[in-house]
Amino acid sequence: MGRKKWQIDLALKGWRATHWAKRIGHVTPFKQMAGLIASEKVFRGSFIPVDEFIEVPPSTVAPREVVADYITRASHRTIIHDCPCRKGEGCKDHPIDLGCMLLGEGSRDVDPGVGRSATAEEGLAHLDRALESGLLPLVGHIFVDKIVFGIDDYSRLLTVCFCCPCCCVVRCEMKGLVSVFPDSLVRLEGVTVAVTDECVGCGECVEVCPIENVTMAGGKAQIGEMCLGCGSCARACSRGFIKVSIEPGSKVQDELRRRVEAGVDIS
Repeated sequence: MGRKKWQIDLALKGWRATHWAKRIGHVTPFKQMAGLIASEKVFRGSFIPVDEFIEVPPSTVAPREVVADYITRASHRTIIHDCPCRKGEGCKDHPIDLGCMLLGEGSRDVDPGVGRSATAEEGLAHLDRALESGLLPLVGHIFVDKIVFGIDDYSRLLTVCFCCPCCCVVRCEMKGLVSVFPDSLVRLEGVTVAVTDECVGCGECVEVCPIENVTMAGGKAQIGEMCLGCGSCARACSRGFIKVSIEPGSKVQDELRRRVEAGVDIS
C-alpha cells in the first residue's frame, strides 16, 4: 500500500518533475539520467501528423484514424486528469485538462485520483478535442509511465500523449533525444514533408521545428534529413507552402504498429 501511495503522489505532483526536467535536462549528470529514460530500449514512438492540410490518398487510412484505431481496439482506456507538462509550465495556449490517454489492460492500474476510465466514445471525443486545440499526438511505449502511474504490467500499456510545442518535455528536448537515440523517435514510413516552389523564404517554419531541422538556403526553406514528419513547420507556414503528405500505397498504420506495438498487448 505504501508503494502505491508513493506512485499516486508522484503522478499527482508530476508537473513539478516536468517543470524542472526542461530546465536541467541538458546538464550533466541529469542528461545521462534522461538518456536512460528516453533511450530506444525503454521509449519508442512516433508523432502522428493530424491536420486538415495533410494530403491523404484515397487508399490510405487518415492519420486521425490511426490513433482512433488504437483507442477503439483497446480493452481499456484511462484519461489522465491533467497534462503534467502544461500544468508545470502554467500553459496559457492549450488546455491543461487535456491529459494523455493510457490504453490497454495496464491502464486499469491508474488510481482514480490520477485519471478516469473512459469508453471508446469518450476516448475519441478526447482525441478530437486535443486535435482541435492544435495538439500533436505522440503514440509510444514509455517505461517511465510504469513508474509514474503505478502500472504493474508495462507490456500491456500504450500511451497517447497530446503534445504542445511550448510545454511538452519530449518536444522541447527532442533535438537531443533524436541525436543521441535516433531509433527512439522516428518519422513514420510513407509520411513526407516538402517545401513547395512557391516558398518565399519568410522563415516562419524555422523556429518551430522541434529538432532545428529546418534551415534557409537560397532564399527558401529546406527540410533536413532528420525530419520526424510531425508537421510543425507546415502548421506554422501561413501561406501553406509546406506540405505534409502520405505516399500512395504506404501502410502507415502497419508501420506504426510494427514500431510501437512490439512487445505490447493493448487488447
